[in-house]
Amino acid sequence: MNDNPNALTDSPTGSFRFYLQGMGVSSFAHGLQIVLFPWLLVGVLNESPERVGIAQMALMLPQLLFVLWGGVMSDNRHPGQHLFRLYLLYNLPCLLLMGALWSGQLSFSVMLLYGFCFGTITAFVQPARESLLSRVVDSQLQQAVARASFVQFTAQSAGIFLAGYMDRIGLLPLIGLQLVMLATSGWLLRNSLGYLPESSMGRRGSTWVDMMSGLKLVWHHRRLFQLMMVVAATGFLGFGLYLVAMPLLTREVYQQGASFFASIQFTFMLGIIISNVIIIRLVGRFRQPGRVLLASLLVRGLFLIIIALHPPVWLLFFLVLLWGSASGVAMMLGRSLTHEESPQKYRARVVSVYQLSLFGAATVGAWLSGHAIASVGVLTAIGTLGALTVVTALVAIKFSDLWQPFPNDSREG
Repeated sequence: MNDNPNALTDSPTGSFRFYLQGMGVSSFAHGLQIVLFPWLLVGVLNESPERVGIAQMALMLPQLLFVLWGGVMSDNRHPGQHLFRLYLLYNLPCLLLMGALWSGQLSFSVMLLYGFCFGTITAFVQPARESLLSRVVDSQLQQAVARASFVQFTAQSAGIFLAGYMDRIGLLPLIGLQLVMLATSGWLLRNSLGYLPESSMGRRGSTWVDMMSGLKLVWHHRRLFQLMMVVAATGFLGFGLYLVAMPLLTREVYQQGASFFASIQFTFMLGIIISNVIIIRLVGRFRQPGRVLLASLLVRGLFLIIIALHPPVWLLFFLVLLWGSASGVAMMLGRSLTHEESPQKYRARVVSVYQLSLFGAATVGAWLSGHAIASVGVLTAIGTLGALTVVTALVAIKFSDLWQPFPNDSREG
């Protein structure tokens, strides 16, 4: 037994090192996706704000439709083996996109189909991957989430950086690399968890009943329910806006190209990495995580309002860095609170509700952002949603239990 109470230890059947390696390889591939997908729409197909919003909605809509089902499947299966099979399915949308580029048939319809297929697979991957995390570590869940987030966003930043050279490297080699990395990630995640007895996995019953059980647990758990409301606000007001506004801000306001957009994405990820390093090295564990989560929502709204004032480029990048740092804290706390507040037996199902709250709201937010930008312009839309974010944070600080002290600050996941 480790005498250091802050030490991370592997579970009896799991390897956190293999999990981190799998996360890193997968995140590198998704870093490529973060730049390639929107830039194919904005910079290659030259689509309008409304159509960019629709395409981003198609990418995230499967989270709304299938993520609860994905959580049930994860609870009823060996998560490592389940993830390996899912990651192999990413070959289908990647090969579709490569074929369209190779033949010169890339179109908005192809991008919609690619986005929906990629998003559908991701809807099943995310709850399984989150469930796997709690099975490969035996202590210090906040620290484990922070370290996994550090690896995730560092690797995503590397993918984003490489995607910034798409004009030199070419789109086909980058998508081919993405395909290989996703398959490799599935193999690593499968090997991160050994044999699990049948008793450690949920019994297979009615899929609909199992899906509803996760929603009912969250509905009747006051803190979890309020947490999901804050997560949904983050998805609707922040994440959806970010996906649509940043490429359009690059093209229409700052009149720049793919490398500038990739630099914005890289700066945002760098902010997330910095915040996770600070958490790992200096903070260790927040004793009032709910307060920190709501404070981060408030400051993110303020950053959006300042970005709407059309700052010079150096200030824009500084604000994006701070925005990423606040988002990194919020992501880590949202994930760790979801794990800590939910029982192991239902964890993947509760995680799927978390994903539903975030990406389901972001789906609507992306669609709304596209129409708002088309109606009032990029900067006005950013400022309006920033102001709504501030108001939402102040209401949550005033009325939600998340701002109150947690009853047991000494507990660990």
